[in-house]
Amino acid sequence: MKKYINRLGFKITFLLGIVISISACKKDDQPKAAARSFKPSDVKVSASATSAKLTWTAPLMSAGKALKYSIDFSTDSLFSSIKYSTTSDTTGISVTEDNLSVRTKYFARVKANATETQPESKYLVSSSFQLTGIQLFLPVRDSEIKETGITLRYTPTVGLTSIVLTPSTGNAITATLSTGDAAAGLKAITGLTAGIKYNAELFAGTKSKGITTFTTQMPTSYTTVISATDDLAATIAAATNGAVIGLNPGTYNLTAATTFITQKTITLKSTSGNATDTKINYKEFDLEGTGAGLTLSGLELDGTPGASPYFINLIGSQTNNASAATFTNLVIDNCIAHGSTTAFLRGDRGGAAKDFKITGITVNNSIVYDMGANGTSTYYTFNITKLQFNTLTVSKSTFYNCGPGLVLTSTAFVGDQTPTVLISYSTINAFGGSAKYALLDANTNPINFSIQNSILANTPRAGTVNAAAIRGTGAGSSITISNTNYFNLNSALTGGTALTFGTATLSVTQQQNLGWTASTTDFTLPVGSTLRTSSTTGTAIGDPRWAF
Repeated sequence: MKKYINRLGFKITFLLGIVISISACKKDDQPKAAARSFKPSDVKVSASATSAKLTWTAPLMSAGKALKYSIDFSTDSLFSSIKYSTTSDTTGISVTEDNLSVRTKYFARVKANATETQPESKYLVSSSFQLTGIQLFLPVRDSEIKETGITLRYTPTVGLTSIVLTPSTGNAITATLSTGDAAAGLKAITGLTAGIKYNAELFAGTKSKGITTFTTQMPTSYTTVISATDDLAATIAAATNGAVIGLNPGTYNLTAATTFITQKTITLKSTSGNATDTKINYKEFDLEGTGAGLTLSGLELDGTPGASPYFINLIGSQTNNASAATFTNLVIDNCIAHGSTTAFLRGDRGGAAKDFKITGITVNNSIVYDMGANGTSTYYTFNITKLQFNTLTVSKSTFYNCGPGLVLTSTAFVGDQTPTVLISYSTINAFGGSAKYALLDANTNPINFSIQNSILANTPRAGTVNAAAIRGTGAGSSITISNTNYFNLNSALTGGTALTFGTATLSVTQQQNLGWTASTTDFTLPVGSTLRTSSTTGTAIGDPRWAF
């Protein structure tokens, strides 16, 4: 009997020990983590240029309780480095550029703080967000980017204090803005390094007010540099292939005779990079024979004093204009060209199709006007029929009072490849005449032809044009007009009909009449115009210079 009692007592003691252990475990586990019902939920972030609103849903068990929340902001989702912390007694908090840096990705986390009866909750982490920042910088003008300097433009604003320029390599430069600079809306900055990408940030005190990027021009290695008192014609004649001739500011005279660029490719470039202070009065530039090519940069080119018939003329040789020739490239960059009565470019002199060949024709950041007798010439602005070319590119440029049509490449032939014509971010006004196709005549030749982000207005300049602005029926052609505004495109000055666009595909086009006439020379877009944000990149359409 005694043995039985002892065994029973042992079992009871053992069972009591288990119960005590279980109770102790439950008591130890309780404070280790808050109940799920005490954790905030559904955290959301709504961000704008200079502020962000963080909201969340209160814990389920918070009814009737005065809770406080702790909120942290970090640039990484693991919160290894806290950039800003705050608290709130509501289910929301706002932060501004006073608390967080603009254009920086952040994460936020929030937790309910401990109460007398409940330990703190676990953190709830938001998705990433950033303050987009105010953008007061205006687009950078290509012509204002120099080798060692830049002119930056911005919306005139009281309180702007500095621009910090950070190069891809090297030390940042700070340009202080005076009260006058802030009111003027532009700052010329020197002392930069050629061929380097810079990030520029605009500040009012410590607050960012804009950011932009640009790359300074590559350094120019001039073969020779001359002044207006020197003989430019003799310098060109003596130049070797690949020569870069620098022109100091002044006016140069090439009106006595045609300037021949014979079987060599050369560059004429202003040392200032400013077309308004370096001018050439010309009669005609002729690219002569295989290997001939020309780059004109930062120049005003005036054909009026020399009674110029053509601005650029492609010839085989002086003794036989039609002899076959393969040219290199033609580049017109950051120039002002005007005053040729027949055409901007003639390239149709080859005896047969494909006798003349050229790799590329480029017009960039330039103004061209009064070419082709204001539409009464019979030669197109780019009169390049029979010429085999790879690319014709017109960008960020303005053409007005020009030829009877824009591009002529109608002589039928099978080229080595389909040529591409791209007109982008350009303004073309007061053109067309002589019963031509106003924009393109490719006839049955295959062509890739595209007008993008541009403005076309006032056709014809004189007489009539074909009722279709485009002729291009070649198999495999791609002809498109997109993100472009056009108005007053008619078949005749009076009594005509609105032009059609032949085989072209139109998309995102507009027909806003800006009030321009054939005599308009200032194409500035109206303040607040939707055309200032209608491009494929959300910027202005047309030549960018007219959006300032």
